[in-house]
Amino acid sequence: MLQEIIATGFFVGRFRYAPGSVGTLLGIPLVYLFAIKWWLVLFLGVVLYLLGVWASGYVVEVTKDRDPEDVVIDEILGYFLSFVFVEPTFKSMIVGFLTFRLLDILKPYPINLFERLPKGHGVMADDTIAGLLNAVFLFFLFH
Repeated sequence: MLQEIIATGFFVGRFRYAPGSVGTLLGIPLVYLFAIKWWLVLFLGVVLYLLGVWASGYVVEVTKDRDPEDVVIDEILGYFLSFVFVEPTFKSMIVGFLTFRLLDILKPYPINLFERLPKGHGVMADDTIAGLLNAVFLFFLFH
């Protein structure tokens, strides 16, 4: 049960319409509270990644779905990692949200390669890479 709660972002991932976008919104408080130092974002990012692999791996096993739609911990992590190099301002958070969602939905190369990893890693790794690529994009846009 705990794994489902974590994987679905306290069941936000079960939202009927655009669960990935709604789940990404859960990253906003994390960014606002913890994206004050790059090392803190990376440290919490590693913790969230490991927690997400554990929780989403469980959901993958139960549902037999490689990337269950209701799992949103990966979107939360990806959006959070988008702010490793950029101060969270209203403008950067809006732009970061839009660009992260675009990367997550389109999954351009090399992001699409990472979803082929097994179980929880396949769920988490593509959004992790999308978030880190988004971080680079935001850095160049806002610096």
